[in-house]
Amino acid sequence: MGRLFGGQKAGDLRPLRVGVIFEQPAEVGGGFQQPLNDVLWFSEWAKKSGNEAIIFTPHRSTQQTLKGFGIEAVLLKPGIGDYFVLFLKHCGPFDLVQAALQFLSPYEKVLIRREIDVVYFTNPSKWHLLLYKLPFIGTIFDGCHRDAPEFQEVREFGNFERREILFRSLATKAVLVVTNAPELIDTLCRRYAMEPDRAICIPLSASISVARSASADENDGAVLKKYGLEPGYLFYPAQFWPHKNHAILLEALALLREQGVGKRLVLCGSDRGARKNIDMLIAHHDLSRQVSILGFVDSSELAALYRGATALVMPSYFGPTNLPPLEAWTVGTPVIYPEAFKAQAGDAAILFDYDSPRSLADAIIALEPAEVREKLRRAGEARLRYFAGEIESGRRRFAAHLERLRRRLPQLR
Repeated sequence: MGRLFGGQKAGDLRPLRVGVIFEQPAEVGGGFQQPLNDVLWFSEWAKKSGNEAIIFTPHRSTQQTLKGFGIEAVLLKPGIGDYFVLFLKHCGPFDLVQAALQFLSPYEKVLIRREIDVVYFTNPSKWHLLLYKLPFIGTIFDGCHRDAPEFQEVREFGNFERREILFRSLATKAVLVVTNAPELIDTLCRRYAMEPDRAICIPLSASISVARSASADENDGAVLKKYGLEPGYLFYPAQFWPHKNHAILLEALALLREQGVGKRLVLCGSDRGARKNIDMLIAHHDLSRQVSILGFVDSSELAALYRGATALVMPSYFGPTNLPPLEAWTVGTPVIYPEAFKAQAGDAAILFDYDSPRSLADAIIALEPAEVREKLRRAGEARLRYFAGEIESGRRRFAAHLERLRRRLPQLR
Protein backbone atom coordinates (compact mmCIF):
# COMPACT_ATOMS: atom_id res chain seq x y z
CA MET A 1 0.00 0.00 0.00
CA GLY A 2 1.28 3.49 -0.83
CA ARG A 3 1.53 6.04 1.93
CA LEU A 4 1.00 9.78 1.65
CA PHE A 5 4.14 11.76 2.37
CA GLY A 6 4.10 15.53 2.12
CA GLY A 7 1.07 15.26 -0.16
CA GLN A 8 2.74 12.79 -2.58
CA LYS A 9 2.39 9.06 -3.20
CA ALA A 10 5.38 7.36 -1.61
CA GLY A 11 4.94 3.95 -3.27
CA ASP A 12 5.95 1.17 -0.97
CA LEU A 13 8.67 3.12 0.86
CA ARG A 14 8.79 2.28 4.55
CA PRO A 15 8.02 4.98 7.11
CA LEU A 16 10.87 7.28 8.05
CA ARG A 17 11.64 7.02 11.77
CA VAL A 18 12.78 10.42 13.07
CA GLY A 19 14.29 10.93 16.49
CA VAL A 20 13.33 14.46 17.58
CA ILE A 21 15.62 15.91 20.26
CA PHE A 22 13.92 18.47 22.56
CA GLU A 23 16.72 19.57 24.88
CA GLN A 24 15.70 22.85 26.44
CA PRO A 25 13.94 23.25 29.82
CA ALA A 26 11.03 25.69 30.22
CA GLU A 27 13.23 28.18 32.11
CA VAL A 28 14.98 29.29 28.92
CA GLY A 29 11.82 31.03 27.69
CA GLY A 30 11.67 31.42 23.91
CA GLY A 31 14.38 28.79 23.53
CA PHE A 32 11.83 26.33 24.95
CA GLN A 33 8.64 27.68 23.40
CA GLN A 34 9.79 27.58 19.79
CA PRO A 35 11.09 23.98 19.94
CA LEU A 36 7.79 23.07 21.64
CA ASN A 37 5.89 24.50 18.67
CA ASP A 38 8.16 22.58 16.30
CA VAL A 39 7.75 19.30 18.19
CA LEU A 40 3.96 19.61 18.24
CA TRP A 41 3.81 20.37 14.54
CA PHE A 42 6.28 17.65 13.59
CA SER A 43 4.50 15.01 15.67
CA GLU A 44 1.20 15.81 13.99
CA TRP A 45 2.80 15.89 10.55
CA ALA A 46 4.44 12.50 11.12
CA LYS A 47 1.06 10.94 11.95
CA LYS A 48 -0.61 12.40 8.88
CA SER A 49 2.22 11.48 6.53
CA GLY A 50 2.56 7.87 7.65
CA ASN A 51 5.96 8.38 9.26
CA GLU A 52 7.14 8.09 12.85
CA ALA A 53 8.39 10.72 15.30
CA ILE A 54 10.01 9.60 18.56
CA ILE A 55 10.59 12.53 20.90
CA PHE A 56 13.61 12.46 23.22
CA THR A 57 14.28 14.89 26.08
CA PRO A 58 16.71 14.96 29.01
CA HIS A 59 14.17 16.72 31.28
CA ARG A 60 11.32 15.05 33.17
CA SER A 61 9.52 18.40 33.33
CA THR A 62 9.58 18.63 29.52
CA GLN A 63 8.39 15.03 29.37
CA GLN A 64 5.41 16.00 31.53
CA THR A 65 4.69 19.07 29.41
CA LEU A 66 4.58 16.95 26.27
CA LYS A 67 2.39 14.39 27.99
CA GLY A 68 -0.18 17.15 28.44
CA PHE A 69 -0.28 17.40 24.63
CA GLY A 70 -0.69 13.66 24.22
CA ILE A 71 2.95 12.98 23.36
CA GLU A 72 4.88 10.28 25.19
CA ALA A 73 8.50 11.43 25.14
CA VAL A 74 11.51 9.23 25.93
CA LEU A 75 14.07 10.37 28.50
CA LEU A 76 17.55 10.52 26.96
CA LYS A 77 20.27 12.05 29.11
CA PRO A 78 23.87 12.14 27.93
CA GLY A 79 26.09 10.18 30.31
CA ILE A 80 29.71 10.46 31.43
CA GLY A 81 30.82 8.48 28.40
CA ASP A 82 29.02 10.91 26.10
CA TYR A 83 30.68 13.92 27.71
CA PHE A 84 34.05 12.21 27.29
CA VAL A 85 33.37 11.58 23.60
CA LEU A 86 32.20 15.18 23.21
CA PHE A 87 35.48 16.36 24.74
CA LEU A 88 37.46 14.21 22.34
CA LYS A 89 35.37 15.40 19.39
CA HIS A 90 36.68 18.90 20.04
CA CYS A 91 40.12 17.45 19.36
CA GLY A 92 40.53 16.98 15.63
CA PRO A 93 42.72 13.84 15.69
CA PHE A 94 39.97 11.92 17.52
CA ASP A 95 37.95 11.85 14.31
CA LEU A 96 40.65 9.69 12.75
CA VAL A 97 40.66 7.35 15.75
CA GLN A 98 36.88 7.08 15.68
CA ALA A 99 36.93 6.28 11.98
CA ALA A 100 39.55 3.59 12.49
CA LEU A 101 37.79 1.97 15.44
CA GLN A 102 34.24 2.69 14.23
CA PHE A 103 33.52 3.76 17.80
CA LEU A 104 29.99 4.91 18.66
CA SER A 105 28.98 7.06 21.61
CA PRO A 106 26.47 5.67 24.13
CA TYR A 107 24.11 8.46 23.05
CA GLU A 108 24.09 7.33 19.44
CA LYS A 109 23.81 3.67 20.41
CA VAL A 110 20.52 4.42 22.21
CA LEU A 111 19.16 6.07 19.07
CA ILE A 112 20.29 3.20 16.86
CA ARG A 113 18.67 0.65 19.19
CA ARG A 114 15.41 2.61 18.75
CA GLU A 115 15.86 2.14 14.98
CA ILE A 116 16.09 5.88 14.33
CA ASP A 117 16.77 6.78 10.68
CA VAL A 118 17.50 10.48 11.08
CA VAL A 119 17.87 12.76 14.12
CA TYR A 120 16.19 16.18 14.25
CA PHE A 121 17.65 18.64 16.78
CA THR A 122 15.08 21.36 17.51
CA ASN A 123 17.68 23.74 18.93
CA PRO A 124 21.40 24.34 18.27
CA SER A 125 22.81 21.24 19.96
CA LYS A 126 26.36 20.19 20.71
CA TRP A 127 25.16 16.59 20.89
CA HIS A 128 25.08 16.29 17.12
CA LEU A 129 28.86 15.97 17.45
CA LEU A 130 28.27 12.53 18.99
CA LEU A 131 26.63 11.19 15.84
CA TYR A 132 28.97 9.04 13.76
CA LYS A 133 26.52 6.96 11.72
CA LEU A 134 23.14 8.67 11.90
CA PRO A 135 22.35 11.64 9.62
CA PHE A 136 20.87 14.65 11.37
CA ILE A 137 18.85 17.81 10.86
CA GLY A 138 20.14 20.84 12.76
CA THR A 139 18.60 24.11 13.93
CA ILE A 140 20.36 27.47 14.14
CA PHE A 141 18.52 30.41 15.71
CA ASP A 142 21.14 33.14 15.21
CA GLY A 143 24.81 33.90 14.64
CA CYS A 144 25.17 36.42 17.43
CA HIS A 145 28.49 35.20 18.79
CA ARG A 146 29.95 36.57 15.55
CA ASP A 147 27.60 39.58 15.34
CA ALA A 148 28.36 40.83 18.86
CA PRO A 149 31.41 39.05 20.38
CA GLU A 150 31.73 41.77 23.04
CA PHE A 151 29.11 40.06 25.20
CA GLN A 152 30.53 37.75 27.83
CA GLU A 153 27.91 35.06 27.36
CA VAL A 154 29.16 34.33 23.83
CA ARG A 155 32.86 35.05 24.42
CA GLU A 156 34.17 33.99 27.81
CA PHE A 157 35.54 30.60 28.87
CA GLY A 158 35.66 29.18 25.37
CA ASN A 159 32.02 29.90 24.52
CA PHE A 160 32.99 31.59 21.27
CA GLU A 161 35.25 28.74 20.21
CA ARG A 162 32.68 26.10 21.10
CA ARG A 163 30.00 27.94 19.16
CA GLU A 164 32.28 28.11 16.13
CA ILE A 165 32.83 24.35 16.26
CA LEU A 166 29.11 23.78 16.71
CA PHE A 167 27.94 26.13 13.97
CA ARG A 168 30.57 25.08 11.43
CA SER A 169 29.74 21.42 11.92
CA LEU A 170 25.99 22.05 11.78
CA ALA A 171 26.23 24.22 8.69
CA THR A 172 28.37 21.78 6.72
CA LYS A 173 27.46 18.30 7.99
CA ALA A 174 23.72 18.46 8.66
CA VAL A 175 21.53 17.02 5.92
CA LEU A 176 19.25 20.00 6.52
CA VAL A 177 19.62 23.22 8.53
CA VAL A 178 16.49 24.90 9.86
CA THR A 179 16.68 28.66 10.47
CA ASN A 180 14.09 31.35 11.21
CA ALA A 181 15.15 34.15 8.85
CA PRO A 182 16.32 34.32 5.19
CA GLU A 183 19.15 36.69 6.12
CA LEU A 184 20.46 34.10 8.57
CA ILE A 185 20.76 31.57 5.74
CA ASP A 186 22.82 34.12 3.78
CA THR A 187 25.03 34.71 6.82
CA LEU A 188 25.65 30.99 7.39
CA CYS A 189 26.51 30.47 3.74
CA ARG A 190 29.00 33.34 3.87
CA ARG A 191 30.62 32.39 7.16
CA TYR A 192 30.66 28.61 6.96
CA ALA A 193 30.32 27.77 3.25
CA MET A 194 26.93 26.16 3.90
CA GLU A 195 25.15 24.92 0.78
CA PRO A 196 22.05 27.14 0.42
CA ASP A 197 19.88 24.35 -0.96
CA ARG A 198 20.30 22.42 2.29
CA ALA A 199 18.80 25.20 4.43
CA ILE A 200 15.21 26.22 4.95
CA CYS A 201 13.55 29.11 6.73
CA ILE A 202 10.65 28.44 9.10
CA PRO A 203 9.88 31.72 10.91
CA LEU A 204 9.23 31.81 14.63
CA SER A 205 5.64 31.61 15.86
CA ALA A 206 3.99 32.74 19.08
CA SER A 207 4.17 30.27 21.95
CA ILE A 208 1.19 27.95 22.07
CA SER A 209 0.12 29.26 25.49
CA VAL A 210 -0.16 32.81 24.13
CA ALA A 211 -1.72 31.72 20.84
CA ARG A 212 -4.43 29.80 22.72
CA SER A 213 -5.22 32.85 24.82
CA ALA A 214 -5.14 35.52 22.14
CA SER A 215 -8.21 37.32 23.49
CA ALA A 216 -8.88 38.63 26.98
CA ASP A 217 -10.34 36.19 29.47
CA GLU A 218 -11.43 36.12 33.10
CA ASN A 219 -7.99 35.02 34.31
CA ASP A 220 -6.27 38.24 33.22
CA GLY A 221 -7.29 40.16 36.32
CA ALA A 222 -6.17 37.34 38.60
CA VAL A 223 -2.72 37.24 36.98
CA LEU A 224 -2.20 40.99 37.33
CA LYS A 225 -3.47 40.89 40.91
CA LYS A 226 -1.06 38.06 41.72
CA TYR A 227 1.86 40.31 40.81
CA GLY A 228 0.39 43.54 42.17
CA LEU A 229 0.10 45.13 38.74
CA GLU A 230 -2.29 47.61 37.17
CA PRO A 231 -2.71 47.78 33.36
CA GLY A 232 -0.68 50.36 31.49
CA TYR A 233 2.94 49.32 32.06
CA LEU A 234 5.77 48.70 29.62
CA PHE A 235 6.59 45.00 29.40
CA TYR A 236 9.83 43.17 28.62
CA PRO A 237 9.90 39.38 29.03
CA ALA A 238 13.54 38.29 28.73
CA GLN A 239 16.12 36.34 30.65
CA PHE A 240 18.66 38.48 32.42
CA TRP A 241 21.63 38.29 30.07
CA PRO A 242 23.82 41.33 29.27
CA HIS A 243 22.84 41.15 25.59
CA LYS A 244 19.16 41.61 26.49
CA ASN A 245 20.05 45.27 27.06
CA HIS A 246 17.81 45.94 30.05
CA ALA A 247 20.11 48.82 30.96
CA ILE A 248 18.96 51.03 28.09
CA LEU A 249 15.35 50.64 29.24
CA LEU A 250 16.26 51.94 32.67
CA GLU A 251 18.17 54.87 31.17
CA ALA A 252 15.19 55.70 28.96
CA LEU A 253 12.86 55.65 31.99
CA ALA A 254 15.20 58.03 33.81
CA LEU A 255 15.19 60.40 30.83
CA LEU A 256 11.40 60.32 30.65
CA ARG A 257 11.11 61.07 34.36
CA GLU A 258 13.27 64.16 33.82
CA GLN A 259 10.64 65.27 31.29
CA GLY A 260 7.91 64.71 33.87
CA VAL A 261 6.77 61.43 32.30
CA GLY A 262 6.57 58.54 34.74
CA LYS A 263 6.39 55.09 33.13
CA ARG A 264 6.11 51.75 34.88
CA LEU A 265 8.18 48.83 33.64
CA VAL A 266 7.54 45.15 34.24
CA LEU A 267 10.34 42.65 33.66
CA CYS A 268 10.16 38.88 33.84
CA GLY A 269 12.60 36.09 33.12
CA SER A 270 15.16 33.87 34.81
CA ASP A 271 18.52 35.23 35.93
CA ARG A 272 21.45 34.33 33.68
CA GLY A 273 23.98 36.42 35.55
CA ALA A 274 22.93 40.01 34.81
CA ARG A 275 20.19 40.47 37.43
CA LYS A 276 22.56 41.89 40.05
CA ASN A 277 23.71 44.59 37.67
CA ILE A 278 20.10 45.46 36.80
CA ASP A 279 19.24 45.81 40.48
CA MET A 280 22.20 48.16 40.90
CA LEU A 281 21.10 50.26 37.93
CA ILE A 282 17.55 50.50 39.28
CA ALA A 283 18.95 51.83 42.54
CA HIS A 284 21.34 54.17 40.72
CA HIS A 285 18.52 55.73 38.71
CA ASP A 286 16.16 55.69 41.72
CA LEU A 287 13.60 53.66 39.77
CA SER A 288 12.56 51.14 42.41
CA ARG A 289 9.00 52.52 42.51
CA GLN A 290 8.68 52.30 38.72
CA VAL A 291 10.13 48.85 38.01
CA SER A 292 8.67 45.46 38.93
CA ILE A 293 10.74 42.31 38.40
CA LEU A 294 8.61 39.17 38.46
CA GLY A 295 11.32 36.56 37.89
CA PHE A 296 10.46 33.51 35.82
CA VAL A 297 6.72 33.31 35.13
CA ASP A 298 4.75 30.34 33.86
CA SER A 299 3.93 30.48 30.16
CA SER A 300 0.21 30.28 30.99
CA GLU A 301 0.45 33.79 32.50
CA LEU A 302 2.23 35.47 29.62
CA ALA A 303 -0.82 36.37 27.54
CA ALA A 304 -2.38 38.26 30.45
CA LEU A 305 0.88 40.10 31.11
CA TYR A 306 1.14 41.10 27.44
CA ARG A 307 -2.47 42.31 27.40
CA GLY A 308 -1.99 44.38 30.52
CA ALA A 309 0.89 46.24 28.89
CA THR A 310 0.82 49.53 27.02
CA ALA A 311 3.58 48.10 24.86
CA LEU A 312 6.17 45.40 24.54
CA VAL A 313 9.55 47.13 24.65
CA MET A 314 12.33 44.82 23.46
CA PRO A 315 15.82 46.37 23.21
CA SER A 316 17.76 43.09 22.76
CA TYR A 317 20.99 43.23 20.78
CA PHE A 318 20.48 39.71 19.43
CA GLY A 319 18.41 38.86 16.38
CA PRO A 320 17.60 38.83 13.52
CA THR A 321 14.30 37.56 14.94
CA ASN A 322 12.77 37.26 18.40
CA LEU A 323 9.66 35.63 19.82
CA PRO A 324 8.10 38.39 22.01
CA PRO A 325 7.03 40.67 19.10
CA LEU A 326 5.02 37.79 17.63
CA GLU A 327 3.34 37.17 20.98
CA ALA A 328 2.56 40.86 21.44
CA TRP A 329 1.02 41.06 17.97
CA THR A 330 -1.03 37.95 18.76
CA VAL A 331 -2.79 39.65 21.67
CA GLY A 332 -2.92 43.12 20.05
CA THR A 333 -0.22 44.82 22.13
CA PRO A 334 1.93 47.46 20.34
CA VAL A 335 5.63 46.76 19.87
CA ILE A 336 8.71 48.95 20.30
CA TYR A 337 11.66 47.20 18.68
CA PRO A 338 15.24 47.86 17.47
CA GLU A 339 15.54 49.22 13.95
CA ALA A 340 18.31 46.66 13.41
CA PHE A 341 15.56 44.01 13.21
CA LYS A 342 13.22 45.87 10.88
CA ALA A 343 13.18 42.85 8.57
CA GLN A 344 11.11 41.01 11.18
CA ALA A 345 9.04 43.97 12.38
CA GLY A 346 8.15 45.57 9.06
CA ASP A 347 5.78 48.47 9.77
CA ALA A 348 4.29 46.75 12.83
CA ALA A 349 6.57 48.38 15.43
CA ILE A 350 7.98 51.71 16.46
CA LEU A 351 11.68 51.34 15.77
CA PHE A 352 14.58 52.81 17.73
CA ASP A 353 18.36 52.70 18.01
CA TYR A 354 19.24 50.08 20.63
CA ASP A 355 22.37 52.03 21.58
CA SER A 356 20.50 55.27 22.27
CA PRO A 357 18.42 55.82 25.45
CA ARG A 358 17.05 59.02 23.92
CA SER A 359 15.88 57.16 20.83
CA LEU A 360 14.07 54.64 23.02
CA ALA A 361 12.53 57.35 25.19
CA ASP A 362 11.24 59.12 22.05
CA ALA A 363 9.79 55.83 20.77
CA ILE A 364 7.88 55.33 24.03
CA ILE A 365 6.41 58.85 23.77
CA ALA A 366 5.56 58.30 20.09
CA LEU A 367 3.32 55.39 21.07
CA GLU A 368 0.91 57.46 23.17
CA PRO A 369 -1.61 58.65 20.49
CA ALA A 370 -4.53 56.25 20.16
CA GLU A 371 -4.36 56.35 16.37
CA VAL A 372 -0.73 55.20 16.46
CA ARG A 373 -1.61 52.29 18.71
CA GLU A 374 -4.49 51.24 16.46
CA LYS A 375 -2.31 51.47 13.35
CA LEU A 376 0.28 49.24 15.00
CA ARG A 377 -2.38 46.76 16.08
CA ARG A 378 -3.63 46.35 12.51
CA ALA A 379 -0.08 46.14 11.18
CA GLY A 380 0.70 43.45 13.75
CA GLU A 381 -2.25 41.36 12.56
CA ALA A 382 -1.03 41.70 8.97
CA ARG A 383 2.48 40.73 10.00
CA LEU A 384 1.19 37.57 11.66
CA ARG A 385 -0.70 36.62 8.50
CA TYR A 386 2.46 37.09 6.48
CA PHE A 387 4.51 34.90 8.80
CA ALA A 388 1.79 32.24 8.86
CA GLY A 389 2.19 31.90 5.10
CA GLU A 390 5.98 31.76 5.39
CA ILE A 391 5.75 29.11 8.11
CA GLU A 392 3.49 26.96 5.94
CA SER A 393 5.86 27.33 3.00
CA GLY A 394 8.87 26.44 5.14
CA ARG A 395 7.18 23.36 6.54
CA ARG A 396 6.31 22.16 3.05
CA ARG A 397 9.96 22.44 2.11
CA PHE A 398 10.90 20.56 5.29
CA ALA A 399 8.55 17.73 4.26
CA ALA A 400 10.07 17.69 0.76
CA HIS A 401 13.57 17.30 2.21
CA LEU A 402 12.38 14.43 4.39
CA GLU A 403 10.88 12.76 1.32
CA ARG A 404 14.30 12.99 -0.30
CA LEU A 405 15.89 11.40 2.77
CA ARG A 406 13.24 8.73 2.87
CA ARG A 407 14.14 7.63 -0.64
CA ARG A 408 17.88 7.74 -0.06
CA LEU A 409 18.08 5.87 3.23
CA PRO A 410 18.10 2.05 3.34
CA GLN A 411 14.66 0.53 2.91
CA LEU A 412 15.40 -2.45 5.11
CA ARG A 413 16.52 -2.10 8.72
